[in-house]
Amino acid sequence: MDRSGTVLSAKAFLPQGPGSPAPVPRELVLGAMPHGADPARFLAAGPSCFAGREEFFPDWETAFTFAPEPLRDPAVARRAARAAQALAADTIPRLAAWLCPHADALPAAYWQTLLAPWAVDMARQLVERDLRADAMTRAWGHLPLEVELLPADHAFRFQDEHDFTLRGALGTDFNHWLLSRLLEARWPEAWTRRFPAPEVPATAADAGSGQDEGDACDDMGEPPFRQWLRRMARALLLALPFPRLKGMGAIQTLRFSLALCHPCHGPDHSLDLAAAFGSRGEGPRAAQDGAPPLDPLPLFQAACPQSLRALEHPEKLARTGRPRLRVASILAYEDAAYRQRLARWRGRGHRLACVQHGGNYGMEAVACETAFVEYSQDVFFTWGWRRHGGERGNFLPLPSPQLTRLAGKWHGHDGGHLLFVGAEMAAWGYRLDSHPTPLQLVEYRQDKEWFFEALGRDLQEKTLYRPYFPLPGCLEDAAWLLPRMPRLKLCTGPLTPQLLGCRLLVLDHHGTTLLEAMAADVPMVLYWNRAHWPLTDEADALLDRLAAAGIWFPTAEEAAARARAVWRDPAAWWQSPGIQAARRSFCERQALFGNGSETPLWTQTLKAL
Repeated sequence: MDRSGTVLSAKAFLPQGPGSPAPVPRELVLGAMPHGADPARFLAAGPSCFAGREEFFPDWETAFTFAPEPLRDPAVARRAARAAQALAADTIPRLAAWLCPHADALPAAYWQTLLAPWAVDMARQLVERDLRADAMTRAWGHLPLEVELLPADHAFRFQDEHDFTLRGALGTDFNHWLLSRLLEARWPEAWTRRFPAPEVPATAADAGSGQDEGDACDDMGEPPFRQWLRRMARALLLALPFPRLKGMGAIQTLRFSLALCHPCHGPDHSLDLAAAFGSRGEGPRAAQDGAPPLDPLPLFQAACPQSLRALEHPEKLARTGRPRLRVASILAYEDAAYRQRLARWRGRGHRLACVQHGGNYGMEAVACETAFVEYSQDVFFTWGWRRHGGERGNFLPLPSPQLTRLAGKWHGHDGGHLLFVGAEMAAWGYRLDSHPTPLQLVEYRQDKEWFFEALGRDLQEKTLYRPYFPLPGCLEDAAWLLPRMPRLKLCTGPLTPQLLGCRLLVLDHHGTTLLEAMAADVPMVLYWNRAHWPLTDEADALLDRLAAAGIWFPTAEEAAARARAVWRDPAAWWQSPGIQAARRSFCERQALFGNGSETPLWTQTLKAL
């Protein structure tokens, strides 16, 4: 890879015309790259082919040829997000009928609340992989390729939504299977199918998911009574009208719950997903060519988690005449039983509110899941912003308790280390939002090396590197960087104490850490490739102001130069009027925190809803 971030040796594209010279017989790999694969013979569906096996292919980034990535264009990514939303909205009624014989007796709000998080997650995978399959057939359909497919009856058993994310959206086998189905629907005549030898059936001892094993490990050594207490405490907290959220104390949670014990005053702003996102609704419609070339329902059925399959549904739900509001915990994304409780609530005519729980809200140019699941509720409480591009929602800004607890808490004036925090590097494009594509993440990772080379040896020795927490299906992080930069030290343990005590922070992405650091008033230097992290117009304007103040830079080398220049006294530089004005402007729009206690403002707002 050269310094401009261009993948060399024709690794992004092959000659696409039918008149191109006949190549050496080649194989297209959809799953894991076979050990010892010759780059002259094997084509890769993407960086995902090397996730978890980079050590066996030390030069894979430049040695292998990759399929084109269709989502490099933000406009295409935006259309893909709309297509996924439409697919999810259209599929929810069909999923409901499959899961429950009397589905029509229950209101649409019940099924939409229950199924939306997983349905849109599965739809995101299907649409992204379909675009990738289409790109491969367009680029390589004329070549005589051999392709190993997983059979249609390949069995998957996901325990819950979290398990689906880890072993499905980020899983090699599931994505290999999904690409197999999508490629079969548009199979080029020049290609040859090959299926792997049948596997030996798993025994009871090794059946099940890794998630089950993790749960078992978590419970090892803990007395049954303590396990029961922990589950009961969680259930009680989730039963409150306002569950405890990050940064909130128990007393605060109880006060907020009491503030919601009244009938709703105003109109219901909840969105019907079929009308707002469906292909036949009045909202933004997906283009006709965004639909997959096959019936998606069997794919949804094959991937449906056991947590959804096992639920028993009420025969009917009596509608209330006095609707009330309750706040949904972020656990609704992963806890089907809790989400069913919310679904019953919504099915009776009550309302839900969601609360911002991290970064990127109001900033990303493309928002698929959050707009579909959270913005569609009656209220969405933000950390300062009032508009997220063209997304629909009833957005109410309030000071974040999470950020208020950190406001002004930086104490690293005499600190001796620079803290560098990295981002997730998923080798599968599983989010369908404004994160970099997998090949762009290869460039993103390379930029880390350029940054530290420009930083110099002295500051390298004073740097703590914080990788993203480990997930399957991702590129190597610290294991890739630290051998190349042996002077760096690994940052372990809770991040917040390190954040508040560092002398200088460096971030190569936007997200939750950026918002927390802004609230805590941590001196920081930022850089990333703006084209790889597309923002809304409002967020772009804030970034322009950070750039004018000398906080954000477009390249790793410029950021390293600024870090070297301010290292002697980062606090003095950071407290200069121009820097602080840019910081305050950013916090007002993206990292709002309270001056003192934010409880009265929250309570007053909740009582007025």
